[in-house]
Amino acid sequence: MNRLEERYRRVLRLLPASYRRAWEEDMVATFLYSEMPEDAEDAEFAADHGRPSWPEVASVVALAVRLRLGGDGAPLRYLVWGETVRRLALVGLLVQAVAAVAGIGARLWFPSVPNPVTADVQALLGLVWVAAYLCLVTGRWRAARWLAVSALAQAVVFFGIDLVAVEGAYGLSGTVGLLLEALPVVALVAFHRQAPPVKARPWLVALLAGVGLLTVATLVTYVSVPVLVDWPGVVCVAVFAAAVVYLSLPRLGWRSAAVSWSTTLALLALVALVQRVVTLLDYLRLAARTTELDLMTAIAAGQTVAVLAVAVPLAVLAAKAVHALPPVAAR
Repeated sequence: MNRLEERYRRVLRLLPASYRRAWEEDMVATFLYSEMPEDAEDAEFAADHGRPSWPEVASVVALAVRLRLGGDGAPLRYLVWGETVRRLALVGLLVQAVAAVAGIGARLWFPSVPNPVTADVQALLGLVWVAAYLCLVTGRWRAARWLAVSALAQAVVFFGIDLVAVEGAYGLSGTVGLLLEALPVVALVAFHRQAPPVKARPWLVALLAGVGLLTVATLVTYVSVPVLVDWPGVVCVAVFAAAVVYLSLPRLGWRSAAVSWSTTLALLALVALVQRVVTLLDYLRLAARTTELDLMTAIAAGQTVAVLAVAVPLAVLAAKAVHALPPVAAR
């Protein structure tokens, strides 16, 4: 085995073992045939010093993603992980879309905020998340990717502006929040050619319901205790409610839909916990001690415990369900 073949086989390790067992030798033979020059001296040099090209590596990575995040016709284990990642993308973009629409409403009802021009521009550009979500649920996946990336890019810009304005305060929670916003954008890679179409109606209803519930919650809390409610708290409440509903439903067997929802909710609970804990640490580190801060800290601690209480059974349920799935056979 020469060095070029060695390096290519190393790249092929990205592929599932079952797929490699079936196709590795054919892929290696085809690759070496296409890469080896006809001249003997050049062929010897390529064998010792050649490397797989970046397009070749990219094609293997794309194939690995498509296989591991399975769609129609994929082994059940890969289908479950594919559905999990696709649901993470859908829920993540749903959250951003709901926040964007509710944010527009908040700007209309409560216009007295610092830097009104920046806030108005940010609120309007936030509607790009809505466009990305609508494209995703209606099957326009390529457009959804581009829109989501552009929405994330403008979020990075506004994060930088806000960070400079507050001289770096709350940078930890802001950075973590930005990374969590990027997760559903990255998860859009699971919407490949073999991915099943999204059932649009439930997700469109979820958008309308989310906007309505968040608007009502915003109005109620603004009148009563506006400073005690923050976005990580809203996310914790939403994840807790979804987890309680899911755990309360009778099990209908280990169907792929049930398994992928348990894994999705377990990962969402982890995301909510990370965001809640990090923002709480920033509050304790930077905010002045007041009665309101003490109450907010107690509420945040309660939210952390509540989400943790549902995250543990979700994680156990997901682990058992994934373990019970049949192994992937070579094809």
